[in-house]
Amino acid sequence: MGRETIRVGVIGTGAIGGVHADNLMRRTPGATVVAVMDIDRARANAVAAACDGTRVFSDAGELIADPEVDAVLIASTDATHADITIACIEADKPVLCEKPLATSVADAERVVNAELAAGRRLVQVGFMREYDHAHRDLYDLLKSGAVGAALKFRSLHVNPLFVRELTIESVITNSLIHDIHSARWIMGEEISSAYVQWIPVNPARPGSARLADLQLQFASGALGSLEYNGDSGYGYEVIVEVTGELGQLTTADHPSPALRKAGTVSQAITPNWPERFAQAYIDEVQGWIDHVARAEATGPSAWDGYMSLVVADAAIRSAATGMPQPTKAGERPSMYQ
Repeated sequence: MGRETIRVGVIGTGAIGGVHADNLMRRTPGATVVAVMDIDRARANAVAAACDGTRVFSDAGELIADPEVDAVLIASTDATHADITIACIEADKPVLCEKPLATSVADAERVVNAELAAGRRLVQVGFMREYDHAHRDLYDLLKSGAVGAALKFRSLHVNPLFVRELTIESVITNSLIHDIHSARWIMGEEISSAYVQWIPVNPARPGSARLADLQLQFASGALGSLEYNGDSGYGYEVIVEVTGELGQLTTADHPSPALRKAGTVSQAITPNWPERFAQAYIDEVQGWIDHVARAEATGPSAWDGYMSLVVADAAIRSAATGMPQPTKAGERPSMYQ
């Protein structure tokens, strides 16, 4: 793009949108926020004020079309992601879209097709764990061959408490979607089938999910196990393990110090996701801005967003049938090789 400072418009100013806007303004050299948009005008005004009084839009299309906006970050509600991302592609503007890329495989495929028609990558999806040092260190060590070929991927995704009760479908598409992408990225191969079991919040509401276990099989025959706990009562954790032919890898513990006192040893656990992945979110937007400035696109792609939903769709079909379900994906286009 060749511009010294990338002027970003942020669509959606809720919890994660506010984090992104603050990071872009305060912690991302080469970026500034010049526009925000949210259907909640008061929330948009508050984020705009924190971004030195940037302009507030009431329509996403107007923000995207504004010539003063070089790139767009989407953090609006999940159901809007696909259409807004496609609008950015059609406007030839780079976009960082929060996960999930869409709420259905069909809509994610529309995004991929729009980008293919544009002829170049413009989309990055907000799978920020690729920028987390603990995940990256494990990935690099696995790729070095330290444990030989990977045989099994395991992840534990622990939340401190319910903010609201979630259905098993929502758990899959909004929480486990991160773990699905991590499994594909770290193992370096596609997932061929998915089987989900879960424990309801209340037996009277069997579709609700307090704890879920998603079993995967990869194209090579390797196995995967993704556990989600929505109400642990103790804090927030994401742990990844990979069993290889020659050994096992586990992501590093939280960086808090160990306290030894009164005959016990204890270590603090981060209270929730904003604290656990604070640096990853900073590194994610910095990487995006750096690549926008060089007219490049790296990081999680629209294809990654699409494939994560292909696996999520198989998991949802498994929830409905009680049986393992195959994934149903198209062939990976050469642009995403």
